[in-house]
Amino acid sequence: FLGLLEEDCLTGDRDQILDDIRHIRNAAETMQQLLDDLLELSRIGRTMNPPETLPLQVLLESALDRLEGMIREKNATIAVAPDLPVVHGDRMRLVEVFQNLVENALKYGGTATTPPHITVEARPVNGQVEVRVRDNGPGIPPRYHEKVFGLFERLDNKTEGTGIGLTLVKRIVEVHGGRIWIESAGDGSGCTFCFTLPAPPAPVGTR
Repeated sequence: FLGLLEEDCLTGDRDQILDDIRHIRNAAETMQQLLDDLLELSRIGRTMNPPETLPLQVLLESALDRLEGMIREKNATIAVAPDLPVVHGDRMRLVEVFQNLVENALKYGGTATTPPHITVEARPVNGQVEVRVRDNGPGIPPRYHEKVFGLFERLDNKTEGTGIGLTLVKRIVEVHGGRIWIESAGDGSGCTFCFTLPAPPAPVGTR
């Protein structure tokens, strides 16, 4: 872009110069976001906050607050199951998990004529809590279920992003002793990201 900017300066094309500057600014912002995400990824597991007993509802609300503008822009609806359980972990990191998964659902959910609709559910399972975040998008074919968690992997290059978000999510979940997987046939019936987190430890003196 700098070469194009130099050429346009020589010709005096003001509109094209402004367009070049906008492209340069966007590229710089994308690179900064990429570097920030890589730094964040490197910190997970090395710098963790003390675990707390946390209501999933509170974690989800914090994530939705950060995404309020995008939710409004997409005209999306979010359905949250009542009486979500509590979990045990790093508040900041777990908010990041919800933020990335809901943002992903906003990007890929819905169709050309239907806005994104996202459902969030959770239930206790064998001493852990299983969380499910589902969208109404085209889904992900089974052959890509593992691939999407890889660094810089994106199935749709037209969609904005650094390709690090789901890698961050997987790393955070695993550091908490959980696992994450996808349920989707990739046939237009949506996609569900499922993951487990630790339930709060039993009080001392109980069995």
